[in-house]
Amino acid sequence: MKSFILFLALVCGGVSFLLYTDNQFVSGNWAGQICRSAGALCHNPQLLAFAAAGLLALWLLTIFVSAIRD
Repeated sequence: MKSFILFLALVCGGVSFLLYTDNQFVSGNWAGQICRSAGALCHNPQLLAFAAAGLLALWLLTIFVSAIRD
């Protein structure tokens, strides 16, 4: 479960970074396609960054709790 949470956090962070750079370079071929398919997330990539930060906090909490149990 801990690995899955970390995986989701990394995916959310990567997609957030991709959408942020997509907003910076909208003139490219791939940028327009991503903005059309992502919708509102393309205009506000901070939402995915916040989700990634929350998942990382949850991952750290599970690491901490499992260390206390042992």
